Amino acid sequence: MVGLFSFLSIERFEKELQSKEQALLVSVSQVMAEPLWNYQYEALNQLVLAVMTDPDVLRVRVSDEGNNDVLTVGQIPDNERVDQLQQVILYQNAHIQQYAGTLEISFGRQRLEALLLQRVLQELLLICLMTLGILACVLIISRYIIRQPLAELLSAMSQSKSTGRLQPVYWDSDDEIGQIIHEYNLLQESLSAKDDELRVSRARHHTLYHNTPALMFSIGSDARVQDVSDYFCQELFLSPDRVIGTLFWHYLSGENSEQVKVQIEQAQQQEKIVRDLKASFSQPSGEIDVLITAVPEYDEQQQYSGHLMVLSDITQLNQAYQVIERQANFDTLTGLANRNFFQRKIDKLFAENTSVKLSLLFIDLDGFKQVNDTLGHLIGDQLLIAVAKRMSGVVPESAIVARLGGDEFAVLIDDNGQSQDLDVLSTDILLQLATPFKINRHDVRISGSIGIACSPMHAANPTELLQYADIAMYQAKNSGKNAHCFYQALGSEKINSVQG
Repeated sequence: MVGLFSFLSIERFEKELQSKEQALLVSVSQVMAEPLWNYQYEALNQLVLAVMTDPDVLRVRVSDEGNNDVLTVGQIPDNERVDQLQQVILYQNAHIQQYAGTLEISFGRQRLEALLLQRVLQELLLICLMTLGILACVLIISRYIIRQPLAELLSAMSQSKSTGRLQPVYWDSDDEIGQIIHEYNLLQESLSAKDDELRVSRARHHTLYHNTPALMFSIGSDARVQDVSDYFCQELFLSPDRVIGTLFWHYLSGENSEQVKVQIEQAQQQEKIVRDLKASFSQPSGEIDVLITAVPEYDEQQQYSGHLMVLSDITQLNQAYQVIERQANFDTLTGLANRNFFQRKIDKLFAENTSVKLSLLFIDLDGFKQVNDTLGHLIGDQLLIAVAKRMSGVVPESAIVARLGGDEFAVLIDDNGQSQDLDVLSTDILLQLATPFKINRHDVRISGSIGIACSPMHAANPTELLQYADIAMYQAKNSGKNAHCFYQALGSEKINSVQG
């Protein structure tokens, strides 16, 4: 009976000890996962020191995933019987579970065996009543000091894993388990703060992404739309489900669409930023002109996930630029080239080839001032429009017809210089001008005087070409008007032109 009681007492003690050791090993390995994974050696050292406060723990060794020794505290005396237990340390969060290392705890047997022997002797002395009392006390103490806090800790870990929300452990004691739980709670508070910061950051990103007044959407490495901002859908009258999953290339149009595609593909391959890329973007109401800025995007593991596309609508800006460009180069009344454009064209032709062959017809209307004075400027403006149409109808398509101001017009012909052709053209223009115009039920009659200068026959630069054509025009007026005249280098005029 005594032997059986002693055997049962020893067996029970061993099981309780193993349970304690295993529970401690598992709980410590779980708590150590985050510091070990994130190289928080100070926190790791505190956890190990907390475990070493257990008098039965002789040595704690922590190694990383490559089995390299990270931290070893304590030593095993000679001739000491020990139990060496190992536990794999796994780091896990909402996204991954990764092997982080190994925890090894060496438990000493000498003190425990002495304690066990003392306990057996005491229990043998009190074989009847005291045995039941001691066993009851051991069970209560074991449950209160070790099992209950460990159960609370494991329960909190399980809830955190299942709900995704960090769950603290409400347990307050000054023993080793209490210290472990305290460290666990501190770790939970730190993770909760980081989790709150992450949620705030995501909310801010969501607000900026969807409410910023810019056409924004995200494409993956396959160029398919992954997400689209609310502002994009509102401005283009599209629903997200019509856009998400479609290829970005389908929205490109215009002559440079292939070039834009190549540049975006290169940016994806090199994970680089593209700025102010001009393109035409197709949308339900038609095409718009845009500037594209593409910025690489990365996931939480810092892996490239695609590009954020930001489109700036510059359609109205381009239209305004075109209006300004036309106003700067074309006469607003007749639609012909103006003096500025005409002068720049001549300068460019001479700059490209100093011996360029050009013919310039300088045309002045005879009798236009009388029309303005008798019928009014409105009739005069309509007459200028009609004159521009008639002259444009008889000059070659390659020629440039310009209104230089007032009732002065000019025709520039590149690579001509044949007097016979210029005679025919001038005659046609004079015939058109001499034919009566019907302006608001008024029969308006005018004529024209045309002066002709050619390069390099008469002039060697733009200034001379314009000056000599103007002189030839006055020679035509002096000959009786309604005539054309080639420039003739008279003595005084030649001297003046040279001096000028």
